[in-house]
Amino acid sequence: MTQSDLDAVSRRMSVSVSVIIPVYRDWERLQLCLDALERQTLPARDCEIIIANNEPVADPPPLRLPANARIVHEPRPGAYAARNTAIAQSSGRFLALTDSDCVPVPQWLEHGLSILADHPDWRVTGPVPIFREPGTSRFAYLYEFHTAFRFKEAVSLGRCGAGNLMVAREVFDRIGPFNEDLASGGDTEWGERAHRQGVPIHFDERVSVAHPSRRSLAEIIKKKRRIAGSIAQRKAYPTWRYFLYRLMPPFRHYYRTFIGFRRGPIKPLDAIVLFFVHWLGQLAEGQEFLFVRKGWKRPNRS
Repeated sequence: MTQSDLDAVSRRMSVSVSVIIPVYRDWERLQLCLDALERQTLPARDCEIIIANNEPVADPPPLRLPANARIVHEPRPGAYAARNTAIAQSSGRFLALTDSDCVPVPQWLEHGLSILADHPDWRVTGPVPIFREPGTSRFAYLYEFHTAFRFKEAVSLGRCGAGNLMVAREVFDRIGPFNEDLASGGDTEWGERAHRQGVPIHFDERVSVAHPSRRSLAEIIKKKRRIAGSIAQRKAYPTWRYFLYRLMPPFRHYYRTFIGFRRGPIKPLDAIVLFFVHWLGQLAEGQEFLFVRKGWKRPNRS
């Protein structure tokens, strides 16, 4: 074993967990995330925070960094390239992944690591409750409150998003890095690989990370386009089947979301508005999927 290998092993034994956060044009909300990480009940000496700057330029705006945080630069576009770079430069035995706009509860790391200590071959996740920022769209909040981040349902399919995921480094290395060719959905694709290799995933209500709703309905449509473009890249669905399905009124989705799996009461008028919001989103998805699949445009990055 070379000296560089020994140094790498030494670094990896220095902290229990590395928190991985990609950031792209979201520095203001990143500060809220960092403030939440400073309030963690896990001692700071057991944790490091690696922020992957995904901007083309290396110099971030002024930030109040916790003492255990540092910034690495990954100019290649995409959150998955940024995550891979941060993970490669981290030193923890375990990895805790979140996003720059997320706000972990104070016990997030402590609870997640207590589970992984007993089951190091698991993946661990938890709920991602939605909150509304001041001055943002009420309907955007309502739509995402009822539809976004259904991690508990995703776990039943063997996957979850990278906004709230903890895993041992050894497990991550065995599954392999995130697919950097994908503009969106790379965490889903990684989870599917982990599921196929038999890595269990555990959902715990205490491992919670809050997430703001999109600021406007336009941002929701933009997100749907980004995800649809990524799906088109993956060749996961027949072109015309996906496109034509998006043209249909979303009665099934309405029933499942607002009746079968609703997260709370909803007023009838609000439900009607959100039905058409979802249908408009479907139409945007169908158009984006078709254009990317046919090579008429590149997938949106954000």
